[in-house]
Amino acid sequence: MRRLKSICSVALLCVGPACGGAETEPETTTGTPEAAEVSSIDDRGYAPSARLVTTEWVQAHLEDPTVLLIDLRSREEYDAGHIPGAVHLPAKETFQADDPRGVPGMLPGDAHIARALGAIGATPETTLVLYDDEKSRWSARAIWVLSVYKHADARLMDGAWKLWKVEGRPVTDNVPTKSPTDYAFSGPPDTSIVATWSDVVASIDDPATVVCDARSAAEYEGQSVRAARSGHVPGSVLVEWSQAVGETGAFLPADDLRALYETAGVTSDQVTLALCQSGVRAAHTWFVLNDLLGYENVRVYDGSWVEYGNREDSPIAN
Repeated sequence: MRRLKSICSVALLCVGPACGGAETEPETTTGTPEAAEVSSIDDRGYAPSARLVTTEWVQAHLEDPTVLLIDLRSREEYDAGHIPGAVHLPAKETFQADDPRGVPGMLPGDAHIARALGAIGATPETTLVLYDDEKSRWSARAIWVLSVYKHADARLMDGAWKLWKVEGRPVTDNVPTKSPTDYAFSGPPDTSIVATWSDVVASIDDPATVVCDARSAAEYEGQSVRAARSGHVPGSVLVEWSQAVGETGAFLPADDLRALYETAGVTSDQVTLALCQSGVRAAHTWFVLNDLLGYENVRVYDGSWVEYGNREDSPIAN
């Protein structure tokens, strides 16, 4: 049986309706970001293909017409101040949708994403750089969705809004005007990074596949009930998503990340299926394993617990 290694320092109670699909997570950071230093991305040992850019890189490209910054915070926060040139997209409404069965928080269709990108003036050639104020979890969800539909160049700003503000970088309340485009994806989606309920159930008896649960310890152990049934997938391991991020909001170095996941039993030679409540925190785990550590076989279980925990035929342990 795979070992359970709880990475959480304290069991966190999640907030939300019992059967809802909303991704809510209390803040768990300690200390002050002002007191911490952010090491260079080049010094952290990430995989060569990592789609991570620094706040310094973003500031240097504020006038680059090929780069489009996307702010995924609330509209109120965006209006109060954002990175110059950044456009706003509502994270949940853009990168989640109900599927035909009524399961909330699922991968939207390609036409939905294409309309959203066209409305902010993006083209398939645009370099999209995303940031939020939630330890990059919504940005990671956006990167995953854009990867499914094969947008060529989407990146995540390390440290997110928190680090940008701490560093005293420029902020504006001016809303840029962008001419809409007729954005369209070409080719079929990349389903190799999407996992289904059947994949997760099949993994229970498959030693070559590990389910990595990105939720809190309280959710994993069945103490926080957010679906009809609580608990976790039998044999799954717990690595809470936020443990991959340091006090500044920047990602931990690769050696620390590798130790975090390998200690729990998530290794690069396995197929990893990441899940959470509705696929947002799981996408953050996917980004860490796929982009930063270079794991080749990582998939997001998009239905996550909102689907799994509401099915009577799901095998569950708690």
